[in-house]
Amino acid sequence: MESSHRTKGILRLTMACNERCPFCNVPVEDYAEPTPQEEATMRELDAFVEAGEQTLTISGGEPTLLRKRLLRVVRAARERGIPNVEIQTNAVLVDEAYARELREAGVTSAFVSLLSHVAAHHDALAGLDGAFDKCLHGIDAMLDAGIEVTLNVVVARRTQLLLAGYVRFVARRLPRVQSISLSAVQPHGRAARDAELLPDYDLLGPRVREALDVADAHGLRVLNPYCGLPACVGWDDHLDRSVEAIEARQGGWRSTPGIENTGDKIHGPPCKRCTFRPVCGGAWRAYWEERGGTGIHAPSILVEPWEGSGPDQSVARRLGPYNEPVTGTTPTVWLWTDRLQPGDEALPFTHLALELNAARIAVDQLRLLRHLAGRPVHVGLRVGGDPLDLGAILHVLAGLGVTTVALIGPPQWAPMEIALRSAFPRLDVRRVDPPARG
Repeated sequence: MESSHRTKGILRLTMACNERCPFCNVPVEDYAEPTPQEEATMRELDAFVEAGEQTLTISGGEPTLLRKRLLRVVRAARERGIPNVEIQTNAVLVDEAYARELREAGVTSAFVSLLSHVAAHHDALAGLDGAFDKCLHGIDAMLDAGIEVTLNVVVARRTQLLLAGYVRFVARRLPRVQSISLSAVQPHGRAARDAELLPDYDLLGPRVREALDVADAHGLRVLNPYCGLPACVGWDDHLDRSVEAIEARQGGWRSTPGIENTGDKIHGPPCKRCTFRPVCGGAWRAYWEERGGTGIHAPSILVEPWEGSGPDQSVARRLGPYNEPVTGTTPTVWLWTDRLQPGDEALPFTHLALELNAARIAVDQLRLLRHLAGRPVHVGLRVGGDPLDLGAILHVLAGLGVTTVALIGPPQWAPMEIALRSAFPRLDVRRVDPPARG
């Protein structure tokens, strides 16, 4: 069993496939044993049942290659109490009889790779001549059999300008389909050897927005999966359809894979002060390397509470007599406080704005920072007219993982800002005017 993101476990029946997609991120040639023994597959199914999951996704490779085994696994899953069984398929082998067998065995839904509405593009991306017509035939057969179908379009450079046309095609040709998953070529597997397959995010962003407008007009739901796109590439106004954002809000930032991802996805320089960072895992590492992050930008910029307010962020204030509950549905939720308390780490904020008097920093406050487990910490140091050994303070803050230090004080501190920025290049040090209290 594997998990590409928190909500979907996948059982791979075989890694063999009848298509030869040039972008495949799990190609059969990477597996010494492409098809596991059926006993091993059933053990995986047992583990899935024991975990209490409600949806089983059977994938590959191409699971429909093993017709009898696929039907046996589906029946076993339903007999063991799993109410929802999905197959991920290219649909090329599915005819009317096969579709009826799948439905009778217990398949409830299918995730089908319809890679383009242009036959030549689909066949090229599938690596199989004639795949387009066969895929459509398979989709029709499954819909006729009562299997719900979600389409998976994997955007490549050759199809990146055609998204709106794809949605119009689905609305016209496949009106019984209600959902489209908008994936993009990942720089893994075969595509790792051909970076020209990757779409250009600067061109793709406007096309995603156009496609979403067309989908809304036709009553289609388009989703941004984990293998999709960063929030800024067309999705910043549609977080309710982005898997990473949905999981961040449902499960909390700490339980969301991909957010603060240290593996295949990373955040680059444009993400540093982006308000959408808590609900976005960034871009594939190879995209930064191959394309320099073109098309990735911050839809809105963080504004620390002591500097005012900004879009896509909310502030819970706990300063002096002011004590507001920590709530908010914005991508960034600040806790602005002048004193941390034990248990604060469990509050649902994404960023901490800790405002301290530079002349009287309490050690217990700094110790509590260790419990925030990776959330960005912005420290505001109130400074006055007396000289302070700020270098020692910043050294401690840097060691605790603090992101930004603001010197909250009069303009005469501007030269100190320049000196400290040079001495601590990993800290974002700057001077700001004292905030108004009210």
